[in-house]
Amino acid sequence: MKYFVTGATGYIGAHIVKQLSEQGHTVHALVRNPKKAKGILFPNVILFEGDIINIESMRAAMKGCDYVFHLAAFTKVWTPDPKTYFDLNVNATVALLQLAKEHVIKRCVITSTAGVYGASSTGIITETSSRDFDFFNEYESSKALAESKIKDFVIDGLDAVIVSPTRVYGPYVFGEPEAVTMLIKKYVVGNWRFLPGDGSEEGNYVYVDDVVQGHLLAMEKGKRGHTYILGGTNHSYKEFFSVMSVASNTKRTLIPLPISLQQAFAVIQLVKTWFGGEPLLTPKWVAKGKYNWRVSPQKAIDELGLTITPLETGMKKTVEWLHKAQIK
Repeated sequence: MKYFVTGATGYIGAHIVKQLSEQGHTVHALVRNPKKAKGILFPNVILFEGDIINIESMRAAMKGCDYVFHLAAFTKVWTPDPKTYFDLNVNATVALLQLAKEHVIKRCVITSTAGVYGASSTGIITETSSRDFDFFNEYESSKALAESKIKDFVIDGLDAVIVSPTRVYGPYVFGEPEAVTMLIKKYVVGNWRFLPGDGSEEGNYVYVDDVVQGHLLAMEKGKRGHTYILGGTNHSYKEFFSVMSVASNTKRTLIPLPISLQQAFAVIQLVKTWFGGEPLLTPKWVAKGKYNWRVSPQKAIDELGLTITPLETGMKKTVEWLHKAQIK
């Protein structure tokens, strides 16, 4: 089979490209710079120079493909123009789906985020949960709008499935670690000394291999028009760091960092924008830390056959990989 993949050099995308290659499929990978994307040049992988905002480059790369994995998205915590989130996460997705209809693609699997459901203020989040309050940032609202557009295409006859990962961690194939893996890395090497809030807030952590398998299973078994939360297990920050401590055989004293101090840090970070810099955090993103984000992946388990890696197992694998890769 031939697959068109956007976001092929991203954290999850690179893993998917590798998996498809190992299964003997042909992959058309859309990349902005082929010279910098050699890390995903596995057997049967063809690099196409382009971008999701360039419709003609997507059209050329999608030609002859049977299936589409759309992972490309704008995920940064800040941009000078918030419209960027909607141009890349909504308009580009609509353009891709229009091309999928044009090329008579058999199925599209589109990556969203469990964040569109909001915090778990009234119970554990599932695919049937409704959001209780406004979006925290433009990333969440743009992905929610994109999901609405996807469902419009499904009503119009397109076969599409949405997958929504939670907090992904684990080894990476190409590029730099995502947020949770970066946190693990910093803790292991001794560069992280803070406990977010009082450590009681809960989140859902999912091992990257499970997310990759969830994408592939959604392509194979997912129900047309359905959304599947690709989650792992729920843990408080205290539990998360405790597991990390055991897995790395490292005991570190962590300093509680109240939300008020995090907000102050985020406000100071915004000063960077006055001089053309990018903040590490913004007040909008820090505000998410006030809440629990408990999520259930049960639908993906029941309907797709997704298996969940326990945090203890995934953390041990991640730490072993960090040491083996000599990440510093």
